[in-house]
Amino acid sequence: MPREAEYWKPVEHDKIQCLLCPRGCVLAEGRWGICKARGNKNLSMVLPLYGQISSMAIDPVEKKPLRHFLPGSHTFSIGFWHCTMRCPFCQNWEIAHPDTEGDPDPGGLRLEPEALIHKALDSGCPSISFTYSEPCLHAEYVLDAMELARRRGLRTILVTNGCINPEPARRLLGLCDAANVDLKSDSAETYREKLGGDLETVKNFIRAAAELCHLEVTSLLVPGILDRPEQMEAIGGFLASVSKRIPLHITAYHPAYRWRTPGLGRQATEAIAKPAFGLLDTIHLALPFPY
Repeated sequence: MPREAEYWKPVEHDKIQCLLCPRGCVLAEGRWGICKARGNKNLSMVLPLYGQISSMAIDPVEKKPLRHFLPGSHTFSIGFWHCTMRCPFCQNWEIAHPDTEGDPDPGGLRLEPEALIHKALDSGCPSISFTYSEPCLHAEYVLDAMELARRRGLRTILVTNGCINPEPARRLLGLCDAANVDLKSDSAETYREKLGGDLETVKNFIRAAAELCHLEVTSLLVPGILDRPEQMEAIGGFLASVSKRIPLHITAYHPAYRWRTPGLGRQATEAIAKPAFGLLDTIHLALPFPY
């Protein structure tokens, strides 16, 4: 299922540059981006994982989490492989950072967009969610599938870290009915040095999402990353500057991937979250189970 890649340009006689995310990988012939999902073959960008699905399930829409979009419904949910970021505490690391030993293709099910939408319609769900690992990394496939979904009357949901450049961001969001965006920290340095992302890019994505579709935001409380009240105050303040009506989900981390620090307790979670409650109209606080 070949598909011409978008969001790249030639930069030298034997190199191309990816324009999807702010990392802007410059790739020599035969090389893959850090994401392992986009590469240079014969001086063109190729998409070896177009249509390759890592996960498929029917979930309550609240699991995305979305509490104010089609509440009480279920959503046909699919995931992909790899990610635009490198969070050491990744909660979906098995599919976001698979060990492929140099081969970007981890194998698995492949579906043309038409076949995917057929499955989603057969499920009886009113929506399809692009979720689990980072869907925006596979922008071309998601765009193709969303266009078909819209034509067939399916509502579209994007669950994302928001770390992609403005042009693909606005195209995707223009086909979205709802999005949940992770806002992982208030610190540009933390995004850059620890998470492999760019805070300002994510903030711009959130601004665009608030304009173009229903938006909810999630912040995961992670020891050593997002674990202080003043950080949640900054996050709440930013979201309020966009719209006080954006629902914020504050969720509890569990040790995973390369981050083995124990999770925060219930009392600490409540104290960290508290400053945000005075800044936004709606906050959903998911408390950890007692130890």
